[in-house]
Amino acid sequence: MADTTEIAISMLIMGSALSMLLMGLLISYYGSSKTRNVGFLFLIIGAALAYYVTSMAYENVVFMNSMLAFIGGMLGGIIGIVIFLVAIIKS
Repeated sequence: MADTTEIAISMLIMGSALSMLLMGLLISYYGSSKTRNVGFLFLIIGAALAYYVTSMAYENVVFMNSMLAFIGGMLGGIIGIVIFLVAIIKS
């Protein structure tokens, strides 16, 4: 069974990875020429962090289930915020 601190630390790392990936996508798409390089760096760091955490997750089923629940919660929150912002902008 996965240790509670191991799950908490991995959720912290995965939240950072997800944030870095999304910020990297936005910055590399909308940024100017200088900031696009930073966006690509964010993408690389986010992908490396996600790979690190998922490679740890294959060792334990409970750990993998907790990571999937965390990622689902984060993506659901992000989608909810985007829908809220679109509704505000359209009105």
